Amino acid sequence: MQILMLIKNQLKLLFNNRIAIFAILAAPLLLTYLFSFSESNSKINLYIADSDKSVYSKQLINMLSKHNEINIVNLSESELEKKLDNNSISFGFVINKNFGDSLTSSKSLNMKTLENYETGDGALLEQIVLSEANTLKKVTLDSKIISQTLNLSNDSVSNELFKNVKNDVNISITDRTLKDDHGNHTSTISRLIGFLVMFLWFVVIQGFRTLIEEKNNNTFERILGTPTNYTKYLISKIAATYIFGLIVIVTILIAGKYLFKVNLITNLPVESIIFGAYLLALTGVVMIFVPFIKKQQSFTILGAILMALTGILGGCFFSIDEITSSAMQLISKFTPEAWAIKSINAAIFNNTSINTEFPSIIILTFVGISGLTISYLLLNLKIRAERA
Repeated sequence: MQILMLIKNQLKLLFNNRIAIFAILAAPLLLTYLFSFSESNSKINLYIADSDKSVYSKQLINMLSKHNEINIVNLSESELEKKLDNNSISFGFVINKNFGDSLTSSKSLNMKTLENYETGDGALLEQIVLSEANTLKKVTLDSKIISQTLNLSNDSVSNELFKNVKNDVNISITDRTLKDDHGNHTSTISRLIGFLVMFLWFVVIQGFRTLIEEKNNNTFERILGTPTNYTKYLISKIAATYIFGLIVIVTILIAGKYLFKVNLITNLPVESIIFGAYLLALTGVVMIFVPFIKKQQSFTILGAILMALTGILGGCFFSIDEITSSAMQLISKFTPEAWAIKSINAAIFNNTSINTEFPSIIILTFVGISGLTISYLLLNLKIRAERA
C-alpha cells in the first residue's frame, strides 16, 4: 500500500508540470504534420534513361514533364543502374532502343522499370508513365492510319493530334494528401512512430528530473533519514515514470489517428509489448546516468544530446534503409530507436507476430533491466557512502 501511495504522489508531481506535458504531446504531432506537409508539396523525381533518343521518346518525356508534381531527371542507363546499386534512388524508368517501333506495332511497349524496393511514389509514377506511353501509342497509330487514308504527312497529322490531346492526357497527381493517399499514410505513420520514440527520451528525463533536484536541495539526505525504505521510494519513481510514458504513448497514438486519419493500432498486442520493452530500455539507460549527475541543467542537456544523437542514428527522421553507409547502419543497431521503429513498423504494416519480433523485444528488455540493475547498484554504493 505504501508503494502505491508513493507512485500516486510521483505521478502528481509529473502531471503538475503542464508546460512540459504539452511539449511532450505536441512535439511529435507537430513535427509529423510539418514534415508530411512539406513532402506533400514537393515534386517527385522521375529518373528516366532514354536509350532510344527518338522523336517518340522525346515526345513521351515532354508529356511527362507537363505534370506539375513531377521533376524529370534524365540519366544514361548506366548512371541509372549505378544510382540504384548505391541505393541513392529506389526506382527509375528506361526507354529502350526501338521504342518508336513498338508504338507503331502490336508489340508491347519497349520500356522497363528498374526498382530496388516498392514505394508509393514508385507505383504512382509507374501508372502515370504507362498511361502516357499508351496515349502516345494510340496517337501514333491513329496518325499513321489517318495519314495513309488521306495521303497526308504522318508528322503533320501526329502534331495536330498531340495538340488536341495534350491537355487531356495530363493526369494530375491529386492523391498526395494526408487524407487520401495510401503512400502518404504509410510515410505519415512511420514518421509519427519515429518522432514518438525519439521524444520518449524527454518523457523519461522529465520523470527522473526530481532525483537530480533532490541532490541539489539536500532532500536526498533527508529521505535517507526517514523510515521510508529508499528502495521502495526509488521503485515508485521508476514505476511512475514508466506509467507516465505509457500514458503519453497512448495519448499520441490516439491523437495521431484522428489528426492524420491513419490507423496506428492495427496489431495491439505486439505493438504494446514492443512499446513497453522500448520504454523499459530508455528507463534503464537514463537511470545509469542518474548517480553521476548533480545538476538538473546537466541532466536536461544530456537528455537532449541522447535524444538527438540516437534519434538521427536510429532512424527517427529517415529510414535506416536509406542510409548507404554500412558503418552507419551498423552503428544504428546500437540505438534502441532502430530496434523499436523496425519492429513497430513491421507490426503495423505487416501484422507480424510476437515470435517474429521476439529478438527486438528481448534486446530492448535486456538493455532496460541491465540499466536498472547497474543504476541500483551504483545508487546503493552512494547511499552507503552518504550514511558512512
